[in-house]
Amino acid sequence: MSAFTVEFENQPGRLADLCEVMAARGVNLVICGVARGDTGTVAFIADDESAARTALQDAGFDARERDALTVRLKNAPGAGAATFRTLADAGVNVEVFLPVRVSDAQFVGVLCVDDHDAARAVLGDVVR
Repeated sequence: MSAFTVEFENQPGRLADLCEVMAARGVNLVICGVARGDTGTVAFIADDESAARTALQDAGFDARERDALTVRLKNAPGAGAATFRTLADAGVNVEVFLPVRVSDAQFVGVLCVDDHDAARAVLGDVVR
């Protein structure tokens, strides 16, 4: 699985532009974004990674594709803290964390890290 990140100017319509490009190709997204100052970053996963990749290239978006892990955490206070502390203590840097699905009992997210093998080793069955 891959996660994509797109950097662009923090101005009206840029997020709409990205979503319209994907919609025109029939690509469904799970998306999260943040703006700071004059720039913004959007992270997403796509139901059709190949079509998303092509759409981003064709539209000229400044995008990066990263390998991702899916993690399932208990939806309870401290679950994220414990997970991220475990990764930090193992020297694993989290580059992207994208919420995908939340229920009363469970939190599913996509995690991009600098060392997949180490993350899998320390997180065990949290990684799906």
